[in-house]
This record gives sequence, structure tokens and C-alpha cells, in this order.
Amino acid sequence: MATGNHHRNVCIIHVSTRGTNPASVAMCGMKIITVGTDSKGNINIEEIRKDAEANKEYVYALMVSYPSTHGVYEEGIDEICKIILDNGGQVYMDGANMNAQVGLTSLGWNGA
Repeated sequence: MATGNHHRNVCIIHVSTRGTNPASVAMCGMKIITVGTDSKGNINIEEIRKDAEANKEYVYALMVSYPSTHGVYEEGIDEICKIILDNGGQVYMDGANMNAQVGLTSLGWNGA
């Protein structure tokens, strides 16, 4: 809301994220779209694409835990971030796993 995009009120969150993420979004009065996982427990990229494109006028952000709550660096994170950015949203990468990111990845590399 701080960016002035008041019509953008949708946040996409994957089912395996921390409970504080959807709680924060709900406290802001935003609509939550929950996406599932694939057969390996990773974020379902096709579901992200479908929901982002269907709500491109309203998507404000994706909240994502990275590495994931099941402890892996999802190989599709670059594509996931690009899908959200291409549909006008932003990517919020959960900082709870920031120590695991240091030296292995960069928020700037994947578009968060």
C-alpha cells in the first residue's frame, strides 16, 4: 500500500510458508491466494503462473520462504519471481532463513 497502488490488494502465498506470512497479509486487509506444492513439495510454478495472470491487475506481491520450509533451495525460484514481476507484483522473500542464504544466493539474483 505504501507504493500508492491501492487497487493491488492480492498477495500470493504458498501453502508451506510460515504462518506469520498469511497473518501479516490478513492484518493489512489484503486478499490471500494460496498456491500448492508439486509432487516434490516445491512451490507449484504452474499454479503461481495461473493465479498471477488471472489477477495481474490486482497482484501486489508474492510472499515466499526461501530456502523453503522443507529446507531446499527451489530450483524454480528465478522463474517464480519473474512470473510475479511480469504481472506487476513484487516479491517478498521471508527473512527467517536469511542465514542460509548468505554466501549461497542473493536476493538480487532472483528478483526478490
